[in-house]
Amino acid sequence: DHCEESDDDSLDSDDGGKQGADDSDSEEESDDSDENKISVEELLQQAESQKMKAIGAVDPVKILICCVCLGDRSDANNEIVECDGCGVTVHEGCYGVSENDSISSTVSSCSTMPWFCEACRAGVDDPTCELCPNFGGIFKETDTGKWVHLVCALYIPGVAFGEVDKLSSVTLFEMAYTKWGARACSLCSDQRFTRTGVCVGCDAGLCRSYFHVTCGQREGLLSEAHSEEVDQADPFYAHCKLHSDKTLVKKRRRNWLALELRTAQRKKQYAMEGHSSLPEQLRIKRKLEKYKQKYSSIKFTRPPPWVPTQKMARPLTSDANVCRMLWRKASLSGVDTQAWALREAQTAALADVHRKWHIPPAFSVEFIGYYLDRNYRIESMKQQLSVLLEENAKLVEEQKEVQAQYDEALKENSGVVYITQTTKTTLQKYHDVILKVAPNKKLLNLELLGKPVLKSHHHPLDHFDIYEFRESSDEENLGLSASPLGSVPTLAALKAGVGFPLRQQRA
Repeated sequence: DHCEESDDDSLDSDDGGKQGADDSDSEEESDDSDENKISVEELLQQAESQKMKAIGAVDPVKILICCVCLGDRSDANNEIVECDGCGVTVHEGCYGVSENDSISSTVSSCSTMPWFCEACRAGVDDPTCELCPNFGGIFKETDTGKWVHLVCALYIPGVAFGEVDKLSSVTLFEMAYTKWGARACSLCSDQRFTRTGVCVGCDAGLCRSYFHVTCGQREGLLSEAHSEEVDQADPFYAHCKLHSDKTLVKKRRRNWLALELRTAQRKKQYAMEGHSSLPEQLRIKRKLEKYKQKYSSIKFTRPPPWVPTQKMARPLTSDANVCRMLWRKASLSGVDTQAWALREAQTAALADVHRKWHIPPAFSVEFIGYYLDRNYRIESMKQQLSVLLEENAKLVEEQKEVQAQYDEALKENSGVVYITQTTKTTLQKYHDVILKVAPNKKLLNLELLGKPVLKSHHHPLDHFDIYEFRESSDEENLGLSASPLGSVPTLAALKAGVGFPLRQQRA
């Protein structure tokens, strides 16, 4: 039932036959041209006229298109039915029509009774959707008496159906109220309603495009999974213009335009004088009154729906109906709503103007705002550049001074290093001579010459570490040097008679 699957039954389904007919006609015309000597210009004019006649032979108004999936294929298993009250067309499977309703549909071969949608049965002429600001299409009633587009209920996550087989009793309480007005629609024709309803995002990874479901349907951006893909993926998904197949988008857009044209023609037909007094229309009205009474009785006996006890806040501006009433009130109060809307549109156009470098030059608000913002940013960058250049010049001067000091210190260090190496060489020669004469002589360690002496924290006599050989003193043999003051004396100190004086006891 997808529009991409209905290429054979679409508006261009007879292109192949028409092309063959055009070829045969062109051959016949070429033969006639040889006989009657028709000029080339006349031949082209005749071919163009025949082409226009062939295109006009297909009447889009007579083709039934489902307003949910935008498909035009209708068969015995899933035919397209038409509401006798408002003229909306929909697939039986897309709307959840039961077998009894299918037998009594107007399109069925054994139709005996008219078929009406839920809005006509409820007596609502032009319902408004709670999930989007757009009119038209086919609706379903919620469990609280509100109305939503069926396509909106199918594509928006969080919307549930009380009766899944019939796609009825729509409930919106499972969806968080924070989703209303959370995202702005990028496809709305009226910028005043971009923050109303609930928007869906593009299913492509990391894409941040959001739009209303009906706005996406108008642009041909909605898709359904095939029968073999239902168990593997979400059956309803949407993509933005960048991530959609251009061929499929063109076909869906064409079917949507044909559906709108047919809807407009049906409205004109219903508005004609004498149309409501026709015998067929009188019969339909009588049946519709019976359906209304039956629908109201069923609704009255239906158990009350579940309503959450906790009240959830929702902004008034997220409801398109409330926005329309506020605009109506403002216009009745004398407020120039058009000027306000123009000012808001200009403000929205100037948002993120520094990112709109792709705008072509024109006398528009966006380009002028971008041009002025660009000049302002260039001037600010020039000022920042001048400040940075001044700071850079100061740093360069300081670097030159530091470099000169570094060069002087490097020269001094090289002289000191040369003197140190010469001194070490001379001392090493003296050490060699002394060690030959007295091998056990204590001498300084030349490796530590010129380096700072690290004193030990244990005893002040540890500065003798600079010598290669070291002899222990008598105090170290007694164990006094290793013990800090106030500590317990070692065993060697006790044997030598060294101890601590006993404290005098208090009287």
